[in-house]
Amino acid sequence: MEANLSSIRFNSTQIELTDHTLIEVTGADREAFFQGQVTNDLQALPFKEAQVTARLNRTGKLQSFFTIARLEDKLLILCEKSLVENILTDFNKFIIMDEVELKALDEKVYVHFNYFLEGNNSHLFSTNFYGINAAIDTKPFANVPHTDETELEEVRFLNGYPLWMKDVNESMFINDSYLNEIAISYKKGCFLGQETVAKIENNRGAAYFPVLLQLETNLDISKTDFFVEDKKAGKINYQKDQYLQASLFRDFRIEGKKLTITIDGQNHQVIVHYLPFYKNQTRIEIADELYHDGVDEFQKANTDLAMDFMKRAIAFNPEHSDAYESVGVILGRKEQYQEAIEWMDKLLSVKSSSVMAHTNKSLFLMKMGKIEEAEAEKALATVKTFSMYGEEAKIKKALEAERLKKEEDILRREKMFHQVLEIDADDTVALYGVGDIAFHRENYKEAVANLERVVALDEKYSAAYLLLGKSLEASGNLERAMQVYKKGIDVASKRGDMMPANEMQSRLNQLIVASRLA
Repeated sequence: MEANLSSIRFNSTQIELTDHTLIEVTGADREAFFQGQVTNDLQALPFKEAQVTARLNRTGKLQSFFTIARLEDKLLILCEKSLVENILTDFNKFIIMDEVELKALDEKVYVHFNYFLEGNNSHLFSTNFYGINAAIDTKPFANVPHTDETELEEVRFLNGYPLWMKDVNESMFINDSYLNEIAISYKKGCFLGQETVAKIENNRGAAYFPVLLQLETNLDISKTDFFVEDKKAGKINYQKDQYLQASLFRDFRIEGKKLTITIDGQNHQVIVHYLPFYKNQTRIEIADELYHDGVDEFQKANTDLAMDFMKRAIAFNPEHSDAYESVGVILGRKEQYQEAIEWMDKLLSVKSSSVMAHTNKSLFLMKMGKIEEAEAEKALATVKTFSMYGEEAKIKKALEAERLKKEEDILRREKMFHQVLEIDADDTVALYGVGDIAFHRENYKEAVANLERVVALDEKYSAAYLLLGKSLEASGNLERAMQVYKKGIDVASKRGDMMPANEMQSRLNQLIVASRLA
């Protein structure tokens, strides 16, 4: 899905949350009380920021979820209106000796997306709302356009943010919902229901978990259950255009995996996407996304659109030096030399060491006939180049020291692995270790030989399939590498080893694409 500059992800917009309410929490014990009652780590929150959190019962089932903000004199809970009474009743039952009071506020609630683009810091608190940087307040923001509710719902759908009684309910464990990714800290300490949900998390996680399935064509899917190779693989929760939000069985839950799903006797090709669909959510990540989209447009000769992307990237990250340079270069190509020089000066204000800023300024000044000024900029570029070489020498020296240290560690490990193999020639951990060392030394033949033995001795050694596939790739045996990845993905997904499974799927997809282009 291509980036669109009119998207609410990239603009300052707002909307009244007519289906949400604020609950005010006061009292001296408010933070200590909620820290022990909810799933996320409230004490890790800076003031005027908020996080999604959940409330569980003793058996680990969901009671409610909401966004909680930490202010200096109180807490604020932002929740769906349908959950207000539930939240008030539930927490009040547990307030016995604590000095804590909850009160629903009779105020309108507005969410202002990308509020920082306006330089506006007059709000109650900031948060991530549906995967977009946002601020929450009880009044609208002046001169800020209102967003399209349809697009907001599309973002919510694609990023997987749940609604009560639509995506999540009281019969569910938090592990079975996307809240497990955004609303729980397994490191914060005790909370109600922790023992149960931690046990599920540590034992391969949820059997079924929400993902997006991307259809090859836009079809209306009415049935909910679907199958893969005659095995029930999951349930479709709902659909939007070519995307199905579905609870998918763990064996098939691999990013980028292509599946043939069967619904009511009909086969459909889908691609698995992890939630959220929009991976870039911080200001820095979005700025980089916009910058790279600008580069793509520049390569297509769409210079005006490219410049728009670059300027928007700078709005999200005012220190994005590559974007400043790109705008200046584009203006230079348009022969708008004075404006191009001004952008190079802006580049120097955020990256004073930039050689290219002076080099480009020299070129632009030369085009304008300002020879002396051009020579001065060229001299500055030369000085900074020599300075840069000095820094590079320091970096190279540090890297060489790190390389020698790493080589010493490898020799120590290698000696240890061979000592183990002298005692037991079939020790899979030692064989894997020797194969890993051979791979890093680019001795791929030896790496393959050792790793083939590992998977022959232990067919469930997920990491060995990944390293074996990479070794086969590096040695040029791409067909065998694809076979190994397919087998490894199946093994790793069944064991719940999702990191090697995902990497193998990604590498397999790349090999398949490359084979089609060959």
